[in-house]
Amino acid sequence: MKRFLATLAFFSLITTLTIGQRFNGGLIIGGVASQLDGDLYGGYHKFGYLAGGLVSLRLTPHSSMQFEMEYIQKGSRVNADTLTNLGTTRLYRFHYLELPLLYQYTFAKRMSIEAGPAVDVLLGSREESDGIEVTDTRSLRPVTLAGIFGFSGFITPHLKANLRFNYSLISIRSTSSPYPVGYRHILFETGQYNNVLSFSLFWYFKPNEDL
Repeated sequence: MKRFLATLAFFSLITTLTIGQRFNGGLIIGGVASQLDGDLYGGYHKFGYLAGGLVSLRLTPHSSMQFEMEYIQKGSRVNADTLTNLGTTRLYRFHYLELPLLYQYTFAKRMSIEAGPAVDVLLGSREESDGIEVTDTRSLRPVTLAGIFGFSGFITPHLKANLRFNYSLISIRSTSSPYPVGYRHILFETGQYNNVLSFSLFWYFKPNEDL
């Protein structure tokens, strides 16, 4: 119920803000390919989706700030060899409420690049080994921080395609020495890190006037 009320409040905010000349609101839907750095496996083999809403504030003719609220799936997957039946099928499935705040710079009218931080609030998780649920002794953090870099292009005045790289800035687990085999030291600490590629479509309620 609390999640529903928060989502309703957010979309009410979008509707209110789009009345202003410099504000615009919109919807987001997309697909995700992810891996977990620090789990001994590699490759973007875990697929999922994301969906949510956005509010954009135009700062200058070429720059804007965009706040988003979206549900996103992250994690990793490795499958046993289907021919030899060797190895272990391993699955990490994480559900987050992600709150990005991005600076966007527009060039050539239709194109833009973006960068900024995102807060990830853990909604739920499941970890499996050969189809059986397992529990990691190192708990997932309820709130983590990610960094985002992306590239976008308008298809129509309302519709924009977006390609984005999303990476954890801190470990998604509470960590302390001695560290499990495979944990990586990246940026500030040793642990596990979400590594995500996403492709999304953004629908803006008001058209881009420059197109």
